[in-house]
Amino acid sequence: MLTGSSMKREMLVLICFLLSTMNGQLKAENIQQTIIINPIYITMTTTNTSAHPVEQTHEAGISTPVKKTVLPNGLTVLVVEDHTLPKVAIQLWYGVGSRDEEDKERGLAHLIEHMIFKGTKKLSESDINVITHQLSGNCNAFTSYDYTGYLFNFPTQNWQEALSIMADCMVNCTFDPQMLNSEMKAVIQELKLYRDRYMSSLCEGMISMIFSDHPYHHPVIGYKQDLWSVTSQTLHEFYRKHYLPNNATLVVVGDVKTEEVFGLAQQHFGLIPADHTYKRSRAYLNKSLASKSITLYRDVKQPILAYAFVVPGTKDKKDYALESLAWIVGKGKSSRLHTTLVEQEQLAVSVHACYYDLFDYGLFLIDCEPKRIEDAALIEHHITQIIRDIASGEFTDQELSKAIKLTQMTFYETLEDIQEQATQIGKYFVATGDEHYAFTFTHQSKESLRNDIITLSAQYLRSSLMHKGSILPLAKEDIALWQSLQEESDQEDTNILQARPRTLPVEPARYALTVHPQPSRPFNFPKAAVQTLSNGLKTFSYRHATTPTVEIVLDLKIDETYDPETKLGLVFFMSKMLAEGTKEYNAAEFAKALESRGISLNIGVGSISMNMLVDDLEFGLDMLNQMVTAAVFDAKQIEKVRELCLSNLKHFWDDASSVGVHLAKKEIYKKHPYARNVLGTSESIASITKNDLELFYKKYVSPRGSRLAVVGDVDQAKIARLIENKLSSWKGQAIEEITFPPMETIKASCVDSYLNRDQVALIFAQPSVKFLDADYDKLLLFDQILSGGALGSMSSRLFDLREQSGLFYTIKGSTIFCSHEQPGIVMVKTIVSLDRLAEAEKAILDTLATAADSVTPEELDEAKRALESALIANFSNNNSIANAFLFLDRYALPSDYFDNRAAQLEKITVDQMRASVHKILKPNDLVIVRVGRTGLVPHEASNIKN
Repeated sequence: MLTGSSMKREMLVLICFLLSTMNGQLKAENIQQTIIINPIYITMTTTNTSAHPVEQTHEAGISTPVKKTVLPNGLTVLVVEDHTLPKVAIQLWYGVGSRDEEDKERGLAHLIEHMIFKGTKKLSESDINVITHQLSGNCNAFTSYDYTGYLFNFPTQNWQEALSIMADCMVNCTFDPQMLNSEMKAVIQELKLYRDRYMSSLCEGMISMIFSDHPYHHPVIGYKQDLWSVTSQTLHEFYRKHYLPNNATLVVVGDVKTEEVFGLAQQHFGLIPADHTYKRSRAYLNKSLASKSITLYRDVKQPILAYAFVVPGTKDKKDYALESLAWIVGKGKSSRLHTTLVEQEQLAVSVHACYYDLFDYGLFLIDCEPKRIEDAALIEHHITQIIRDIASGEFTDQELSKAIKLTQMTFYETLEDIQEQATQIGKYFVATGDEHYAFTFTHQSKESLRNDIITLSAQYLRSSLMHKGSILPLAKEDIALWQSLQEESDQEDTNILQARPRTLPVEPARYALTVHPQPSRPFNFPKAAVQTLSNGLKTFSYRHATTPTVEIVLDLKIDETYDPETKLGLVFFMSKMLAEGTKEYNAAEFAKALESRGISLNIGVGSISMNMLVDDLEFGLDMLNQMVTAAVFDAKQIEKVRELCLSNLKHFWDDASSVGVHLAKKEIYKKHPYARNVLGTSESIASITKNDLELFYKKYVSPRGSRLAVVGDVDQAKIARLIENKLSSWKGQAIEEITFPPMETIKASCVDSYLNRDQVALIFAQPSVKFLDADYDKLLLFDQILSGGALGSMSSRLFDLREQSGLFYTIKGSTIFCSHEQPGIVMVKTIVSLDRLAEAEKAILDTLATAADSVTPEELDEAKRALESALIANFSNNNSIANAFLFLDRYALPSDYFDNRAAQLEKITVDQMRASVHKILKPNDLVIVRVGRTGLVPHEASNIKN
């Protein structure tokens, strides 16, 4: 996935997420012994004194923090106490997904997930959104082939209201036809959105092809020909059948008391009747010795190859072996496939493997970006040979230990995020019926794990069972045909949806008027120990003892604004080279040394972050020192990274939203460095030489002006000693400050760029202010009201527009986008079908014209509470804490900045906020960018030059 500006691309990780959770409410990126991940860091003891029995059914000797009770009506309640932050994650999982739909029901599970938020007999259409916003929380929902889930995240003092909402939605949803009509339009827009995500489309097509006689054959979102005919009655029938307490699991993780949760669950859900005749249907797959293939032809520049094998599903509890197998085969730079295809044979720009954990059957997926599509057969040969070797047991103990360590680190990352904990607990319980599995799935001896990997590879990863998919560029003779098919689809949608108008306005809040937020709980914001080394490196350290891990984050003085005008993308290119070998390690050895210890490395433009076990901190700092003092710019590795940079450019120009944001920034910033693409251009990347990289490295990778943060379960004094020992020898010169040109006056304009996609990326932009500008805080508060702001609230002006019109599936906006040392941008962006483009433009402009003047004092108070709650998220895990310290230093803010932030925001009045908004938001002067089938000239590869 894309992380910051690093453009780190792990496609199938993203695709596995996209396919497993289709967000129907996208509101507004180890040794030879038994391996047990120690749960001591989060295990909480509770005393059971109530009538709710806490089940302890896991095997003797193994303790996990999950506590369970089952209400008399069959509702399962799972609780994990985690008092690290005053936050609570509440999730309600139903054992129903698209696999449970019958003919003429395709897409109903997903559509109901949307409609659940549209009101009950007690709740109005707006109530859930407004209540969540009032209580400084956020909510969302997701649908998979196997399950549907609803989630709320609240500060501790307000979390209980979620149970009332969830219980009401289990039995009292109305599915009003008017609301169904507007939401249907949004779902059709969502369907188009997924059609434009070509890797997602390919994986969905492969799943449909592979599971031809199993319910997985049908897409989660359904078929529009079925959705067109859905009525309120249709939804009610499906809802009453599946939305039952004995088909549901409530998961609560966070700053709660177990017995209180059990009591409240009984209070809110206990009287909902069960249907004891309900039984989930079993699905059968006729297995055959067959290999199937599918090819999508699209308007892309970078071909993609994908391979899939059917493997046991999550219900069979083979996740540990399959995840470990993925690490050995193609996950990480030291994996077999990366070593062979990217490093040695140089047939591919990237390769990746993952396990997609469907419940009945899983998929082992491999994707590859070939340098030349003509090498597809050779790439396939290497894949089958590597898998054949693993099936024969030809992998080392070191490779297995590496997989174990990396899986362990992934687990610890989950422990730092209460929402992710709740998600893993809920998913694994619905799949297996084992509430402890999220914490015990790695409880397997190394020898047993090795045997499972060999058996699974030999039985399921055969070449005769390999299914194939590819995305290839459109042939010139097919371009007109593809466009005509899109236009035909657009017209069908228009004709059908025009017959389903929404004539009534969005219902105002009703029950929300009776809900009142509780006073926030006190929180002690962490303070870093600060020191400056003799070489000028400023360091920040803090002990955060939630997991036995530590995070290192280095911020260099430089960023993309230091790119020479004739060598755009040089900082990005040079940054990527830092992990491609040092004087002590070549590129392969460097990757192996890190991954064998489970150390993750992310390199952005002028930034390096590393996550590791506490015991590896000294080694991690040594490797960091080698990157900044002893990087070797090997000619072979330079060409490999050059290919990666060019591939990233191709992906960038294949993405309508990325193109749109870039074109908007070019219009706003003109000759200012902020107008540049961090990736550079095809010509500039091609022109960068070994000498360019080495000279830039020597001049600009300097401790002077750089900052380092180290956060984790390590004594601060020890951190200070290790930093001094490992990094004080790093030397470098002072780096000059960039002299930025003044911003030019911007006039209203329209920019159209052709890209053959189902939807048009629509972007509105205008100059804004710097981060330290006096108006920044007023605009920050306005963002919360305009677009949901820091918490992604659904109670916002832009989301209200979506609710009323169904014009788009997702819309985002900010008046302070990219506001740093230099002025930012007012930016609103959405994706809309071509047939509704003009309507969407007018509606958004009208909303922007009236948004500030319609703000009430109550809304401003809610925005202040939301931002106060969001402050705590800056300290939720090691990485976020480290970045919070670096943020304070970047802008020379005091160490008590977060302590005083709420009081600063509290002083702002509605009139002050409006005045600040009116200074910069002028709807008549906006730049409008459209990327899609709107321009007169096709979007050729030459655009990569821009």
